[in-house]
Amino acid sequence: MDCMAEEEVTSGPSITGRYVNVLLQIAAWCAVVGGLYWCSLYSYLLFHSLAEIFSIIVASCIFLIAWNSRRFQDNNYVLFLGISFLFIAIIDIFHNLAYKGMGVFPGFDADLPTQLWIVMRYMVALSFLIAPVFINRKVNVPLVFAIYAAATALALLSIFYWGIFPACFVEGAGLTPFKIYSEYVISLIFVGSLIILFIERKALDRFVLGLLAGSIILSIPAEIAFTTYASVYGFSNMLGHLLILVSFYLIYKALIQTGLAKPFDLMFRNLKRSEEELRALSLIDELTGLYNRRGFLTIAAKQLKISRRAKDSMLLLYADLDGMKWINDNLGHAEGDIALLETAGVLKNTFRESDIIGRLGGDEFAVLAMLTDQDSAPVIKQRLAGQLDILNMRGSHAYYVSLSIGTVICTPGETASIKEMLDRADRSMYMHKKSKEKSKGYYNAFWKG
Repeated sequence: MDCMAEEEVTSGPSITGRYVNVLLQIAAWCAVVGGLYWCSLYSYLLFHSLAEIFSIIVASCIFLIAWNSRRFQDNNYVLFLGISFLFIAIIDIFHNLAYKGMGVFPGFDADLPTQLWIVMRYMVALSFLIAPVFINRKVNVPLVFAIYAAATALALLSIFYWGIFPACFVEGAGLTPFKIYSEYVISLIFVGSLIILFIERKALDRFVLGLLAGSIILSIPAEIAFTTYASVYGFSNMLGHLLILVSFYLIYKALIQTGLAKPFDLMFRNLKRSEEELRALSLIDELTGLYNRRGFLTIAAKQLKISRRAKDSMLLLYADLDGMKWINDNLGHAEGDIALLETAGVLKNTFRESDIIGRLGGDEFAVLAMLTDQDSAPVIKQRLAGQLDILNMRGSHAYYVSLSIGTVICTPGETASIKEMLDRADRSMYMHKKSKEKSKGYYNAFWKG
């Protein structure tokens, strides 16, 4: 069968593992930076080539992901950036090949790669500045392609053929005023793009937003570093390239890794932006702030359709709060409402912001989440168990919050409706609850005393 019922939740995840992962990432970055610094001492051309090759690969991959997912995106911010980064990669290739010592373009000196660098950085900064315009607008793809292609062609012709592009570096004298002022102008453009990104922050996933903001912020001191070097092999030039390297790594994390591992967070963010409209349509549960049954069915059906078109697998989780009647009868309905709110909080902390969470009525909840290599069904269920453990350890209630769980996995070939999937998950949950009720002392297990 395409949809498969899953077993109950296991124990919580190890928090220590998260710290170890963070420390490993920090250690890896220290090793990378140290290795690149050693490369710069051994051969600056090697260092520069490695840094630029990484940037070119990132830029090219951004284009490939944005271009191949354009039919599924409800947000054209990524598509616009993807197109722009294709031409940024082209300019960067010329810059890398033209660098002093490469010998690819005879008859040119260190001014050539510096001119190409300025063109590329203007293109990056302006692209980040303009991209938010397309968050809620459709991209005219042929027009954007034509504009970037024309700008790239004119820049290359003005440098290589006409020779009219302003000088940026003079051998023996260093940077020209045009180059220095341009770096400051580019920095101001990055500041402007950061402000606009903050204004439009609700349109992007918080994780993606933080990474993009970090990338832009790092670009500013990098541009400043490029105003101080007297040699294209100098320390400030190396420092600027290292900052740009980290900046492009953050772009990689935001647009490539997220696009592959969590495409719903990147491309379908607007599905989560309609909360105010949903409230007006009475699709939000007043107590928990989650979708009510109607809201969940409406939004989940849309997301399920998109996931099938994108050939992604989904997890439907059906949860029932154990002992709700016991809590209401012994502690009052006000405490029952608190238990429902606590359960809603556990689900919010367990799942991504882009996942669909709803209270179907009474003590029953449902979640529709996309499955990835990082967020497989066992990982999600382990995370849910861990959140319940945290709540029960720190909670001041006289009872334990416990859930009976039923899950259904839907592969891309599945054709069942969201209601049919809910019925299957409900039956799975019922079997889980019955197995727990058969255990000795089930009806006294909610009392902590």
